[in-house]
Parts: sequence; structure tokens; C-alpha cells
Amino acid sequence: MLQHAKLSVYDKKEYIVRFDKQVEHLFFLIEGRAKIYKIHENGRRSLIQFLGQGDFIGELSLLEVEEQVKDVQAIDQCICLMLPYHAIKQELLNDNHFLRIIAKYLGEKVLSRVEHFSNNQNYELKYRLSAYMLQTEVEGIYAEKQTETAEFLGVSYRHLIYTLTEFQKAGLVTKQGKNYQLNRDKLKELATGLIEY
Repeated sequence: MLQHAKLSVYDKKEYIVRFDKQVEHLFFLIEGRAKIYKIHENGRRSLIQFLGQGDFIGELSLLEVEEQVKDVQAIDQCICLMLPYHAIKQELLNDNHFLRIIAKYLGEKVLSRVEHFSNNQNYELKYRLSAYMLQTEVEGIYAEKQTETAEFLGVSYRHLIYTLTEFQKAGLVTKQGKNYQLNRDKLKELATGLIEY
């Protein structure tokens, strides 16, 4: 199947997949980080998960279980191996080894989402925010939209801004315009247990 594969590079904030376009490839993320967004009927979008090295994109479309495609946007530069459905779909769906890999991958993805929602209910915002900032930073800079961050972490915008101010006072972050320079070591200490490095 590798004869049909090609490598594709996506720059920071570039879309790998768009919700309004049909997915025609199975992507395997070789390098980089990305975010998955669900687009709602009212046009709003919700961040639902992060992707990293070794993750698939388009596996649910390959399996024909996803009717509404989601946006997938690069956090930093992403390098993907792309396999076109038209050339590999039947072979992959009849390959027991591949199906076991996908079954395990989907199980881990479900557990990751459950863990996120469980953490939102059981940990203070400061721990979750520190982990989130480390997941989304690029070269030590956190530049995410605060409304999106508040929604993902399940808190009010006001509570988020208050916590960011407390982070500044504690020397965890330094405000630079709309962005924040991170003190990674201090944030890692705070995020211990909520993120793998």
C-alpha cells in the first residue's frame, strides 16, 4: 500500500481536514500536534481532542461511522503520511492486523476523552490549565483563544482570566500582548499527573 502513500506537510494553524469537505485520505501523523474541532449546526465550534505523533486522522470516515466530518487544525508543523481511500480502503478493511490496530486506537481515543471529562470534574482549574497550556504551546508561547480554552476546560471566561492573572503573579507565565510566555518547568510541576511529557 505504500506505493499509494505520500507525505504532506501542514504549517502551524493550517487545516489538515475541513468539516465541509469530504475526507478522501487516511492520515497518519508522523510528527507534530493538531486539534480536533466539532462544528455545531449554529456555526460554533468546540475543541474536543488533541492529536500527536502516531495518531490517525480520517479513520472514522474510512470505517464509514462518521457522517459529520470535524475540523483538524495543526498546532505546530505537522507531517502526515496520506493513503487515498480509493486505493487502499478495501484492502485495509479486510486486513485483520490493521483492524486490530484501529480497534485498539479507537479504544484509547475513547478512554482519553473520558479521562478529560473526568479531570474537568475532579481537578481544580489551575492544574488543568497548566496541562492545557503545555499541550498547546508552540516554542514556549501560549496563544490560544481564551473563549475556546474556557469551553474546553469547562469553566467561565471570568474564572479562566482570574486564573491566568494568578499564574502571572506566581511567575508561571509572562503576558506578551495577547499571548503568554510559559515557564515550562513550573507549569510541569503544577500539571504533574494530568499530562505525559
